[in-house]
Amino acid sequence: MSTKDHMGGEPVNAPIFPKPPVVLLLFLAAGFALQHFFPLLAGEPDVASIVAGNALMVAGFVIAVLAAREMFRARTAILPGEKAAALVQSGIFSVSRNPIYLTFTFFMVGLGLALGNLWLILLAPALLLYMQERVVKREEAYLAARFGPQFFDYRKRVRRWI
Repeated sequence: MSTKDHMGGEPVNAPIFPKPPVVLLLFLAAGFALQHFFPLLAGEPDVASIVAGNALMVAGFVIAVLAAREMFRARTAILPGEKAAALVQSGIFSVSRNPIYLTFTFFMVGLGLALGNLWLILLAPALLLYMQERVVKREEAYLAARFGPQFFDYRKRVRRWI
């Protein structure tokens, strides 16, 4: 699952392809294409949907910023596939082990609500499942190999999502 360093056998990274932001863009593109060719809702979204959608997107943005701040403070990689210098357990990472990927779902559902695109909302669980199976599990295997007992303790204390 992870590439090994030729010197000491320590895991170097969790190979992830395509990168999660690209996956998000692909799911968004699929949602817009499906809405264009097979629209599920007719008409404009109501004010409540627009407000709720924007609130979800703002919440997702705030969570992503908080997560990035914690990772920068720990001086560790934010992009998957790069060597982790530290296991971040503080801040938002004390609530969710994967807050950034969780924000992808917030963004998709929020955008779907704000634009009246039901396809985006319906695809959000598929995005979350993809991230769990193709990204998170690989990252967790890497973190377990890299940080051992420290990661196992963290995994016991903090849920994968929320």
